[in-house]
Order: sequence, then structure tokens, then C-alpha cells
Amino acid sequence: MYRILLIAVVVGVVSGLLAGGFHNLFTVPVMERAIGLEEARAAAEAPAGGALPEAGVEVSLGMQRIGLVAGLVIITAIYGLLFTGGYWLTRRVAPNWHPLAIALVAGALGFWTFSLFPFFKYPVNPPGVGEESTLLYRQYFQLLTIFLSAAATVGVLLAIKVINTGATALSHRAPRYLGLAVAYLIFVAAVLLLVPGNPDPVPVPVDLLQLFRTLTVIGHFLQWMLLGLGVGLVIMWKQRSGRSVFDATTTRRPAVQ
Repeated sequence: MYRILLIAVVVGVVSGLLAGGFHNLFTVPVMERAIGLEEARAAAEAPAGGALPEAGVEVSLGMQRIGLVAGLVIITAIYGLLFTGGYWLTRRVAPNWHPLAIALVAGALGFWTFSLFPFFKYPVNPPGVGEESTLLYRQYFQLLTIFLSAAATVGVLLAIKVINTGATALSHRAPRYLGLAVAYLIFVAAVLLLVPGNPDPVPVPVDLLQLFRTLTVIGHFLQWMLLGLGVGLVIMWKQRSGRSVFDATTTRRPAVQ
């Protein structure tokens, strides 16, 4: 477990660098357009002859780009910690799967649990959009959504393990899988309907907003899937070299030849 954790964190740093390059290339120009529109709107709403709100300490564009990459590196390294838990649970559910398949599934689960599902309820907005008075409100319910999503994913994986252990015939497992899927869909619908959404208006052109959100989702996808792919490839490389990353007492699959 410790070896997987170390690998996932290191791979997470590399994935964060690659995702940072993607965002600097594609997302930052969209952010700059959104910020320019927000500044123009604030200037238009200011009283004639009145002073515009102070912008605070200005940071150069180069430093902003570096800060974006640094932030993504830290976030994806944290994702590596979460990925390790997902990898361990997935391996418990499917111990005979290939390590690369387990890693990719763990990455996909991480993307859905911590990025895409919360995005459906709280889609990201460009910088400068949102009222300061509702910041804590929005952050609280966003974190609540992420927590509920993570709890549900863990519950589903544990339930699948129980189903696989309790029934050997597929004809016995299939109805239970179906019931579990229905229960999870009901949970997703309940969260989307009952958890309060973002109350703030989004004064950004629809096309620009959709482009920003699409690029953000793609960036999250790259972070998680590069993390899964990288960890899987490292595990395969170590196994081909005869060095297992698993404890001898928990290894159920022979090293890949």
C-alpha cells in the first residue's frame, strides 16, 4: 500500500505538470477573456465619474501561469492519495484483473467521484464570477457534494465485493448488480435535486462559459487518467523487473511476465 501511495503521488506531480501545460495552452486564454468581460461590466456599472473598485496587487501573467501549474501539481499529488484508496478498493473487488486495468478503473472512478459528479451540481465558473457574500455557502455545499459522492463510491465498491463473495453464479449476481445500480442512480438523483445549487448569477456569454467549463472538465479528466495510466505502467514495469509493489501477504496475482 505504501509503495502504491508513493508511486501515485510522484505520478500525480507529473500529471499535474502535464495538465498545467494543457490549461496554460487552452484554458488561460478563455479565462483572460472572461476576466476582461467582467472588468468591462464592472466599469459600465460604476457611477459616472466614480472610482472603480481597487484591483489589489496585480500579478504578472507569467506568474499567474506558473501559479496555475504549481496549484495543479499540488492538487494532483493530493489526488494521488485518493487514487491509492480507489486502487486498493478496486483491487479488492477484482483481484485477478491486470494492474493496468485496475489503475485505469481507479482513475475513472476518481474522475467521476471527485470531478464530474460534483461538476453536475456545481459547474465551475471563470475567475471573478460569484458574490463574495455567498462564498462560504457555495464552498460548504460543494464539499458536501464531494463527500457524499466519495461515500457512495466506496459503498458501491464494498457492495460489489460482498456480492461477488456471496454468490458465485452470474445468474445470482446479476439481479443484485442491477439493484445496486438502481440504488446508486436514486442516490445521484437525490443529491442533484436536494443539495442547494449555486445561487449566484453568471454574467458571462453562454458560449464562453460552456467553453471554459468544457476545458475544465477535460483538464480534470487528463489529471485522473494520466494518473491512472502512469501508475499502471509503473506497476507493470516493476513487475516485469521482478519487483512487486504489493505486500507478499496480499498479492493474489502473479507478476506480469
